Amino acid sequence: MRVLLTVLLLAPSLHGADQSAKLAEFAKGYYAERNGDTDTARLLYESTLAADPDSFYLAQKASSTQLSLRDLPAASGTLRAYTKAHPDHLDSHLYYADFLNQWADQDAGARKAAIDTLEAANQRFPHTNEVFSRLINHYENNEETDKSHALFDAQFDAPEAGPFHWMSLAPIARTLLPGDSPELTKRLDLIAEKTAATGIELPAAVQSVSDYYRSTNRLDQAITVLQQHVAAVPDSLTLRTRLGLLLLYADRDAEAEQSLLETLIIDPEQVLAHKALAKFYADRGDAEKSLYHRTEVLKIAGGDPSEFLELANQYLDNAQPHQARLLLEKARFDHPEDPGLAARLAIATLRDGDTTTAALLFRQAESLAKDSADPAAKEFLGADFQLEFAGSLREAGDDNAAEARLQAAAKNTPADQPEQQARALRELARLWLDQNKNLTPAASLLKRAKALDPDNEETDALLERARK
Repeated sequence: MRVLLTVLLLAPSLHGADQSAKLAEFAKGYYAERNGDTDTARLLYESTLAADPDSFYLAQKASSTQLSLRDLPAASGTLRAYTKAHPDHLDSHLYYADFLNQWADQDAGARKAAIDTLEAANQRFPHTNEVFSRLINHYENNEETDKSHALFDAQFDAPEAGPFHWMSLAPIARTLLPGDSPELTKRLDLIAEKTAATGIELPAAVQSVSDYYRSTNRLDQAITVLQQHVAAVPDSLTLRTRLGLLLLYADRDAEAEQSLLETLIIDPEQVLAHKALAKFYADRGDAEKSLYHRTEVLKIAGGDPSEFLELANQYLDNAQPHQARLLLEKARFDHPEDPGLAARLAIATLRDGDTTTAALLFRQAESLAKDSADPAAKEFLGADFQLEFAGSLREAGDDNAAEARLQAAAKNTPADQPEQQARALRELARLWLDQNKNLTPAASLLKRAKALDPDNEETDALLERARK
């Protein structure tokens, strides 16, 4: 099957009327090669190439098998013959030059042949990066620096050159010219100018120019080229975000905020823009906006359970249970077995008013924590969880189960959490008062709660009920 597929894929590269015969010959060669019969494969590839001398693929296959049989002259000759017969086929010239380059260090003849091949290609394909970059490298290795510099200089006279041409010159300039020389700076400045002029709509070109200006402490110019780009390509969101970051770095806060917010108007799921705005607002003390953008980052990109819990707790502390619930639902989708997320989601859901779903979530969280192999998972079933669970049970009308949870919470709350312990005592007393039972013990619990949390107004109100 693989042989058949290869033959079918090769079909467009074969020429002439007798294509079926060529395909059959090639298939035999390919099958022989796969079975380790390289001698037979070589003969079949050579005969197929002789019948179809215009197929570069066949020239490559024939050369490859010749080389595998250690017949370097034949392999080189096959490629040399093809390039000579096809002077306008650039890929074959590059392939042959790279083939020769494998032996250039040990073989002066191969090195000269590679240079001759590339020089001929440079004449026919002037200002072609794949050609001149290889040729410059050969000149440098051959210590012909006058030629490498002359060829490099010639690239600045390329007519109608595009951004990729100019971008390709920067690494060559850094190789040829001293790192601290005025000549290098002059060349790189010109390359950046030409790249921006010819490629202002191309993100790769604009980023390279912006990075160059920033690396040379010209932040305003780095910003300007990005502004020109986003004006030309408004939906270039990565560079629009980058513009916002550079504006922040330049202390141009209003422009930075506008740029980042415009990015999110176009695409609300640009994570880097949300991260930048989260830090921006946090640095300026706007906790609400910072929290919003941090939340969006987690919703879009996900995160560790601890990251979700941190933000969810902030929402709960801010009396925003619905926002906490939405965030935790995303968290549980990503981490379905995490007991901490399940516990906080149950609490957020209860506070959001969905008592039916909350009751189910409380039981799921408790089951996850008890089944977890992590000893720390039991911590999520502490007093806060039990108090909220009791509230859920009361909403469902199961006062007996709620009472048992409140008693456990009151008993097991650590001494270093007096407000939490006071809350447990207060809720248990409230339950008894609502049921009109254990009134004297209820009053005692409230007095203990008052001592633990003296300024709590709920405790005072419940004490007044108990006295009546």
